[in-house]
Amino acid sequence: MWEFDRLPARRVFCVDSVSFYASCECAYRGLPPLTTKLAVVADIRRSGSVVLAASPALKKLGIKTASRLYEIERLPWQERREIHLVEPRMLAYMKTSVAITHILHQFAPPEAIRVYSIDETFVDLTGTESLWGDDAHAAQMIRSTIFQQTGIPTTIGIGPNNVIAKMTLDLIGKKTGVASCGYADVARLLHPFPVEKMWGVGRQMTQHLNRLGIETIGDLAHFSLPLLHDRFGVIGAELWHHAWGFDASPTLLDPRTFFGSSLHRDRSIGHGVTLMRDYYRFEEVRLVLSELCIDVAARARRSGKAGWTVHLGVRYSRTSDKRGFSRQQKLPYPTSDERMILHHALTLFESSFVEGEAIRFLSVSLGKLADDGGMMQLSLFEDNGRKWRRRRLLRAIDAVNGRYGKGTLRIASSFLDTSVAKRRLRFVGGHKGGDLP
Repeated sequence: MWEFDRLPARRVFCVDSVSFYASCECAYRGLPPLTTKLAVVADIRRSGSVVLAASPALKKLGIKTASRLYEIERLPWQERREIHLVEPRMLAYMKTSVAITHILHQFAPPEAIRVYSIDETFVDLTGTESLWGDDAHAAQMIRSTIFQQTGIPTTIGIGPNNVIAKMTLDLIGKKTGVASCGYADVARLLHPFPVEKMWGVGRQMTQHLNRLGIETIGDLAHFSLPLLHDRFGVIGAELWHHAWGFDASPTLLDPRTFFGSSLHRDRSIGHGVTLMRDYYRFEEVRLVLSELCIDVAARARRSGKAGWTVHLGVRYSRTSDKRGFSRQQKLPYPTSDERMILHHALTLFESSFVEGEAIRFLSVSLGKLADDGGMMQLSLFEDNGRKWRRRRLLRAIDAVNGRYGKGTLRIASSFLDTSVAKRRLRFVGGHKGGDLP
């Protein structure tokens, strides 16, 4: 049906760390990661806390990522007494992830390595057969080297492009350790799997596809491409091509992207936070919005940017009948000053907030970014000297926080109980940022 010899054929290895956080904790403790029952829990003092990672042995008991701590507590005593419960140490995990990336550099040049997430990396080994042998031998060398140097077990999916390598890993390799799939093997190896197992297909898309009678990846591949495009746009067409293993994304990076940020253009800079409890009072919400604006403004100044628009996102608690709202406002001139951002964020909030509703999520972003350039917008109706002094003050604060750590200088209200800033300063990636002793 397809002329596979005309398609790009690379040797892409998708390397995944098995139950990464849990494996890290096992490695740090000198425990075997595949047989030890260990769970990394966000907060072991809260019964409803989320399980961030479960070791393979614990998954066999039905405990997996996103399970709750109380599910572990309900297990039989004979099983529960063997389970190690630990809290996350994100800084340590990040260091281990970097160490694994350094190991992969022993097998391929920097432009052939693409870090997909903290526990998953694409490596293009095209042309290295004389160094590392065929696919099976190269995969075994990578796995054994990573395990010997870090104690982390890995699985690998191999394919002629990123999509096939990733799907082969997810659908087959995570169970067998190493799996390989070529263009001619896609229909036989990948098409029988349920469409919800396919990379890029989430819960809602699964429901939409199921309504069209698409249950498997093969069903998707044999469905009408024009109908998918009409129904889902570019995403539908992309999923159809991926179902056949077609992928034009690059497997090599331009080396120039490793240096500086001139090739990267952010469209917006934003930050959001899920609150630990429902917030009702305006004073509490104002404090959180102030902290978000400070964070967004500091990141904008660090990037040498100023924004023309302020966007506010509010999501109500699940106990509410309403979902929340999203509003945006254009500024009179671009800014990276948190006071101005906060003023407009509060204006948007007060105009749309329903009194008495419980708030559980807040986000603020600065959009339509432009280069700051060190210039200041003069005004006939404001004290320009005061604005300039304010600008110098913000630069001084940025310099201190940049040298001695984020949050070294911060507003006094961040020490209040309702503040989220003091908790976030101890976190990395939304979780406790502990490190090895």
